Amino acid sequence: MTAHEPVSVSAAADAVAEQAMAWFVRLRAETVTPAEREDFQRWYRADPAHRRAYAQTAAFWDDAEFGWVLADAASGSAPGRRPRVWRGVPAMAAAACLIGFIAGYRPTLDCWRADYCTGVGEIKSFRLGDGSEVTLNSASAISVNVQNGLRQVELHRGEAFFDVQRDPQRPFQVGGRYSTVRVLGTRFAVREDRAETSVSVASGLVAVGRPEADPALLQAGDSISVTAHRSGDIQRNPAGGTAAWLKGYAAFENVTLAEVVAELGRYRRGTLLVRDAELRELKISGRFDIRDTDKALESLQQTLPIRVTRLTPWLVLIGKGAQG
Repeated sequence: MTAHEPVSVSAAADAVAEQAMAWFVRLRAETVTPAEREDFQRWYRADPAHRRAYAQTAAFWDDAEFGWVLADAASGSAPGRRPRVWRGVPAMAAAACLIGFIAGYRPTLDCWRADYCTGVGEIKSFRLGDGSEVTLNSASAISVNVQNGLRQVELHRGEAFFDVQRDPQRPFQVGGRYSTVRVLGTRFAVREDRAETSVSVASGLVAVGRPEADPALLQAGDSISVTAHRSGDIQRNPAGGTAAWLKGYAAFENVTLAEVVAELGRYRRGTLLVRDAELRELKISGRFDIRDTDKALESLQQTLPIRVTRLTPWLVLIGKGAQG
């Protein structure tokens, strides 16, 4: 056995898991063709690893309709009937998982147009031309212009923490989707989410504005969220809560499991999926290691009535545990 063999075996297993998920989703589409079903049968019969991967994928969704697929493929019989459409949200969730997996590994336009960019799970610091320092959180991208009397940063996606060199002649400006942040010299974080831009201040004074509105003035320990339509109220952060990710953890105070899982998902490739609506509303407080999200998920499993299952290398399901 060579030193590289385990990597090759792991890569092959990942590829089979990906194929199984792709077939799993495709067979439940209304547009699936008889030819595609026959192709699946050939793939399924070709290798015991294929059968195991597909069975694992199907079993976790607890749907009796999966049986016809396995029976047809195992017997080699021609498909005798059109597959029924998979009921409700699970089919949509499975498709979303597959799309999310593909998108997670595809280079993005944000990175192509950015001056600085980080990958999923990567946190990295950069020194700008004016001496200021910016630290990018996981999957983040910025463009920078600190020449010709300007100090401008555009946050394309993700989250960044700025330690700005003071220069009264050149205010430092960070543009987001919904807000513009202006400072002279301070330490603060800006985060871009789909529906809002959030700003948190570690030290100094920060002005957070949006079009046609007076800017909000934030001091150390303050935070604010800005949407396309309004600026929220200024909030006080818990002690040490500003950019906790710089220290390698995520801190939560009485938030839902859905929110915790969404945050942990920022630091790993693939999809974390909570299957049960009741579980998504469980309330959680605590600190979790973002450098080892598997460890964080194990900690959740030990303290909550949930079961964490690694279905494929890029899909983790969270369902009810023995006590759930």
